[in-house]
Amino acid sequence: MSEPRVVSSADVDVVNEIGRTHVLADFLPVGKPGILHFWATWCGPCREELPSLDAYSNALTEDELATRLIVVAVEPSPREKIDRFLDDLGLPGFATLQDAGNRSGAVFGLFGMPATILIDAEGRVVGQHSGPLDWSDESVRAELAAHLNG
Repeated sequence: MSEPRVVSSADVDVVNEIGRTHVLADFLPVGKPGILHFWATWCGPCREELPSLDAYSNALTEDELATRLIVVAVEPSPREKIDRFLDDLGLPGFATLQDAGNRSGAVFGLFGMPATILIDAEGRVVGQHSGPLDWSDESVRAELAAHLNG
């Protein structure tokens, strides 16, 4: 693992499901590690990945860790496009924030979508994966559980 990298998540404005704007830092877990996942409606691999991410998120809910998985659609289009996209995938109500200003890439050093970032209890980046993950794979789940459980 590389040295933790400080990022300014307060520089990313996000819109929640009801249209209120916040900074991404407001959603990061306080004093606990978390996972940030970035995706976009134009991203083919994201379309394939989102159902398994949704199932993983539901499993985290059972373990009371769901608030430590923050999902962000990097999408300048109106919020309705995201909601329609998720409905078309059979994922209505899937919890995702929206980065309409497209700042996530610059702040987190993303190299395309989807991207998954592991953050430590201080909000620093301690791991990064570019490309889709198989959220149902037991080895992936074990790695993420080890991260979340510190």
